[in-house]
Amino acid sequence: MAGRAAAERIRKAIALVNEVADGAGDEEITPTEIAEAIRDCLELTEIEQGSNVRKYLGEALDATSDGMPADFVAMTLYAALGALGESRSGA
Repeated sequence: MAGRAAAERIRKAIALVNEVADGAGDEEITPTEIAEAIRDCLELTEIEQGSNVRKYLGEALDATSDGMPADFVAMTLYAALGALGESRSGA
């Protein structure tokens, strides 16, 4: 189903960011790893150019590069996931 791979990748990126925000996990996750997970989402062709999903993913990538808190990055990724759901439902 279209959008399933995108939703999975966005959720993986959210899980990675949440690990940082929670301070859980034995190894330290770097901003580079978070940025790579977000770039993986942006590489998906099923996410339309110019869509709100891409806008939010771009904002999350910028926020990561700017050193914004993990909670902020996660919130932006959740917005991308929500926008993906809206575009899949035709709203």
